[in-house]
Amino acid sequence: MVERRPLIVRRLRPGHWVAVDAIAAVVLAVAFCAAAWLASQYATIPLIAVACLPLAVRRLWPLPVFSVILAATAVAPLAGWEEAYPALAVALHAVALLEPRRPAAVALTAALTLTAVGQAVASVSWALALSACGFAWLVLGLAWIIGVAVREQRAHAARAIVQSAQAAATAERLRMARELHDVVAHSMSLISMRAGIANHVADTHPAEAREALTLIEDTSRSAQADLRRLLGLLRDDPADREACYGLAALPGLVVGAATAEVEVDLYVEPGLTVTDGLALVVYRVVQESLTNVIRHAGPTRCQVAVSTYDRRELVVEVIDDGRGEAPGWGGGHGLAGMRERVTMYGGTFSAGSEPGGGFAVRARLPLEGER
Repeated sequence: MVERRPLIVRRLRPGHWVAVDAIAAVVLAVAFCAAAWLASQYATIPLIAVACLPLAVRRLWPLPVFSVILAATAVAPLAGWEEAYPALAVALHAVALLEPRRPAAVALTAALTLTAVGQAVASVSWALALSACGFAWLVLGLAWIIGVAVREQRAHAARAIVQSAQAAATAERLRMARELHDVVAHSMSLISMRAGIANHVADTHPAEAREALTLIEDTSRSAQADLRRLLGLLRDDPADREACYGLAALPGLVVGAATAEVEVDLYVEPGLTVTDGLALVVYRVVQESLTNVIRHAGPTRCQVAVSTYDRRELVVEVIDDGRGEAPGWGGGHGLAGMRERVTMYGGTFSAGSEPGGGFAVRARLPLEGER
């Protein structure tokens, strides 16, 4: 992909803009001075220099420059120079662009008032005064409106950048929360279950207690590996990204659930292949669903099915025959995290008690145009 070079106006630095303003100020002053020289209005040449040359630093000190040029514009009609408003318009544009609204509005009012007074004094008739004043007001008003519009556009762009950064940070926090919840909650549920069994049978059945402790040890090591992999994902490590869980890791969840006295019947459609991102969503949905079954359904039987529908959708179903929607099912972050994952891939998610008993989690994910 060819990188687009920025426009020249975006490559100019503040110092470059000051140089551009200085050149423009000199050119404007020379043009007006030449016209005054040809018209034999030699007395207006110093006034022209005072009204034009300060424009070189209008971006550095917009209000002082505007004040100097406004004073020169007020005196200009008395000296016979009636075209001072272009320089005033340029200075007014800088004020509208760089200063807050109230000073910019005061500057516009002052410019319009002094221009009207000057034209009224210099013109020989009211008709000429109104015509000249109307044209000057048009130039000043356009310069002020353009300056305000550009300032507002810049402020809006700055706010949009801040909001975008905040949204990205929020999305990243949610992603980290989902990953941590999915990794830690499942392992801790198994560890808690086996620890309770070990504590219950420690005195009467030492062999079963040792078996439970062995399972706790294995689960802890697996959780530690999961956390390392999660940290790699957060660091955007390609090696860890390739090691994301997918459909091939689903049998491991079945084995873990079996240690918590949950019998799982797993069905994955033969020959099913999906992208790594979609496979991770399926894995997390099944993992969190089994975690909830272990926590709330008690010793039970559970069916997990991953298949396609009409070659357009990937359907994930986790259905148990336990107690249904037990207290705590909807109180944590598990269902919300699953819904967020599925929604991010343009799918639909549902979870609730079955009419004949038990609890079901269903997710439908699009296969065409996977994200």
